[in-house]
Parts: sequence; structure tokens; C-alpha cells
Amino acid sequence: MISFRYHLVSIIAVFLALALGIVIGTTALNGTITKGLRDDVSSLKKQRTDLNNQIKQLQTQVDNAGQFASTYGTQLVAGSLSNKSVLLIAMPGASTGNEDGIANEITAAGGKISGRVGLTNDYVDQRRADGIVNLATGALHPAGLTLPPTSDPGILGGTLLAWVLLGNGQQTDLTQVLSGFSELHMITTDGNDVAPSDSVVIIGNGSLPANGYASAAELSLIQGFQKFKGHVVVAGDAPSSSGGGVVASVRGSATRTSVSTVDDVDTPFGQVSTVLTLVATIAGHIGHYGTGSNSDALFPPPAK
Repeated sequence: MISFRYHLVSIIAVFLALALGIVIGTTALNGTITKGLRDDVSSLKKQRTDLNNQIKQLQTQVDNAGQFASTYGTQLVAGSLSNKSVLLIAMPGASTGNEDGIANEITAAGGKISGRVGLTNDYVDQRRADGIVNLATGALHPAGLTLPPTSDPGILGGTLLAWVLLGNGQQTDLTQVLSGFSELHMITTDGNDVAPSDSVVIIGNGSLPANGYASAAELSLIQGFQKFKGHVVVAGDAPSSSGGGVVASVRGSATRTSVSTVDDVDTPFGQVSTVLTLVATIAGHIGHYGTGSNSDALFPPPAK
């Protein structure tokens, strides 16, 4: 008869056998597993070192490019915008430093800043949309402007602003429209008179939610300048070339065939590139430049 003691001994024997098997297996495999792990760790360390070296090399190249642009940028653009006036438009949040940098390069190229207009957050706030519609369709609507058949505030506002800023209509139209938007706290100027121009640099900053109201309103303004045959360059930083950023919006739409973009305007190199891009755009050559994956090249060819 099988006793309890027999069962107990059998169970102990099974566990001892399992333990012995684990010990034997571990001993046999330990060398191979350890060696494999060590090889993997060594490989990962080497990859990390290689990547760090590549990052340092790329950063050095970026720094050198910035130093080159700071030193020789004015020589590269000199005379390329002689007798040209250029209008600067800053999207909400655009850096004053970037705007000043572009203005300096335009001046170095022989161009003249005809005015600076800054859009505020109220312009791209959907809660303020009725104000734009009322302004575009109300008493300040210029007699010579035919608005598109839409109730979209971004399209109406963009059409109205672009029309007067490009020099259409009378001087009083420009004055009244800018005053109307100023009273709505939707635009600012630098305190100087704003003169119209057919050459426009629009400065953006950062990304926006894709397909959002703000992104669509910014693109509609750009399309307004496109509609009325303006020579337009949209210049932003790297984030602006992603999501619903202003550069990404242009590059991701049909507008890219007639409006040029630059996505590294927060660097001296990008500010020089913006002027060269404007020169090319005036000559009828549209391009998209910078470090973004959706750019054509790092920079346009120097002006001849």
C-alpha cells in the first residue's frame, strides 16, 4: 500500500530533479547568454558613441553656417533688391528678433521696408470671427473689391487685407481697412506709415493644430496675397514646418506652387536665405528651403 511518506518522498524527488536540471541548464547556457549580452551592450555603446559624434559634427556644421551667414550674408544679398519695397507681415507669436533680422538683410540687399504689420491672436481666434465678417462686408468694404462668395471669416479677412496691402484701390482704402482691424485689436503696426507693396515676407513661428481655425485663417491670408499676384515668401522656424504651422500649411496645399517658403528663419543662415528666396520668387522661381523634410533644398542659389 502506497503511504503518505511515499508521496512525500516522490514530490521531494521531483523538485530536486527540477532544481538539478535548472542548475545544469544554467551552467551550460550561462557562458553563451552572458557573452551575447555583453556583445549587445558593446554594440549599443558603440552606436551611441557614433551618434554622439554625428550630432557634434552636424552641430559644428550648423554653427559654421550661421557664422558664415553672419559674416558674409550682406555680401551675398548686396544689391539683389535694389529699388524694391518689401512689406513684412508677422503672424501671431512671430519673433521680433526674426523680423528684425530679415529687415536688416532686406536693407543690406538694397531694398526698403514699406511697412510692418503684425497679426494678433484675436485675428486667429474663432470667437472673434464675426468682427472680421462685419468689417469685410460692412461700410469699410472698398468699392473696387469683389469678395468671394463665402461666409468664411478667414477667407473674407485674408482677401480684404491682401487686396489693400498689395496696393489695390485708393490710399484711403488701405488706411480705413488697417484702422478697422486695429480697432478690433487684430493687427498692430510699428508706428510708421504702411505703404503697399507687391513683394511680401510673411513671418511665422511654431506649429498649430492641423485643420484648426487659426491654421486655416493664416493660410487664407497667404492665399489672398497669392490671388492678387503678390510675390510672397513665408518664413518660419523648424516647428512651423510641421502640423498646422504656417510653412507646413503652404507646403501641404496647392499654394506651394506659387508661394515660396523657408523653415529656418530663426538662424542668420535662414534670414539670408529668406532674402535670396524673395529675389528668386520675384523672378518667378518658386522654391521651398530649409532643413525640414518637405523642403526642396537647404537654400536657394545666390542672386546673380
